[in-house]
Amino acid sequence: MGLLDELSDSIASTTKEFGKFAQNAGDLTKLQYDKKVKEGELIKLYEKLGKKYYQEHKEEDIEEIKEITAVTLRIKEISEDIMALKGGVACPKCQALVKNGSKYCSACGAKIEDIFEE
Repeated sequence: MGLLDELSDSIASTTKEFGKFAQNAGDLTKLQYDKKVKEGELIKLYEKLGKKYYQEHKEEDIEEIKEITAVTLRIKEISEDIMALKGGVACPKCQALVKNGSKYCSACGAKIEDIFEE
């Protein structure tokens, strides 16, 4: 019976080792996920801080502020071109597409007053 006992002990030991390996893999995956979540939170905090700084300093002669302003204006121009190609304009309140002839914005409900008569 010594051989069967040794085999049984070997199987038990291997099973324990595999269990530890699986637990470590699970712990590693959880930690990697938690790290990604926290990195995402950090990016959002930096963005929030950057937007606040921009709003407080947008009139100053700072190169990065000028670049942000230029990119923002270009995005607005591109959005207007997209709106025109889709047959409408941007809602003056929420910037959503308002089809020609609409009396209200379908996104925010704002009344559209004569923006199509320009």
